[in-house]
Amino acid sequence: MRINSFDPVAQAYSTKVAPRRFSQFLTLVHELELLGHEKVLDIGSGPGELSLQIARQLEAGGFLHGIDLAPNMVRLARKTAALHGYNNVTFQKGNALNIQFNDDVFDVVVSSNAFPWVPDRLLFLQEVYRVLKPGGRFGLVALSNDCYREFCEAFRRVSKENPDLFPIHKPFDLVGAKLHSMFELSRQVAKVGFQIQKRFVLSTQEPITPDDYLDRVNAIINENYLSHLTNNKQRTTARQLLYNALARRNGELKVTESSTFVIATKPVS
Repeated sequence: MRINSFDPVAQAYSTKVAPRRFSQFLTLVHELELLGHEKVLDIGSGPGELSLQIARQLEAGGFLHGIDLAPNMVRLARKTAALHGYNNVTFQKGNALNIQFNDDVFDVVVSSNAFPWVPDRLLFLQEVYRVLKPGGRFGLVALSNDCYREFCEAFRRVSKENPDLFPIHKPFDLVGAKLHSMFELSRQVAKVGFQIQKRFVLSTQEPITPDDYLDRVNAIINENYLSHLTNNKQRTTARQLLYNALARRNGELKVTESSTFVIATKPVS
């Protein structure tokens, strides 16, 4: 599986995508029921929005470590934390498949929408289990099967009508992401030993223009769904076909943000 690099799109992601996931961040913070003293790890912390929402809930003794594979995401998160005067957070480059912390050190581990992109999801969950204290809580958010439904529908329609341009009908499959149903995601989490406390899907919609919609999608996957096209003319044609397919919806075009939540605990043996 290819690994999607968020480094080139870090700035666009922080302005076009992360603010639209604010309701997801607040929902996850609510479900964690933080007491304030916890030591928290945010895996795939991105530009830091979720991390800082958690840091606001932490009191004396509480601290958050954010790790992300993209250096530009780490820089953005550090800049935002410094701008708002947070001194109970730190951000550093880190690999979710090889977390540089000892066993059983965190009270809470969270990860928002990084899970679909990792090349070894079982190892990811095993690493979370390893660094979490017995009795600790794990809050996982991952793209659901309904995420960006309108773009996926347009992509499937265009790819079926133009098989010479697109070898596959699912855009997220093409770029290496894995979308999960609620049951599939919770099954994977339980497989490594977690006890599932709660699972649900949160979806939101908002009206959007085709231009803004494509900008938002590209702030996530950086037009990697066109990377197999080496001819510039073909890429231009593919872009226009996708735009036309979205524009056909006229005033009905909406963006669907849809994510699956799993809240779990590590058993006390």
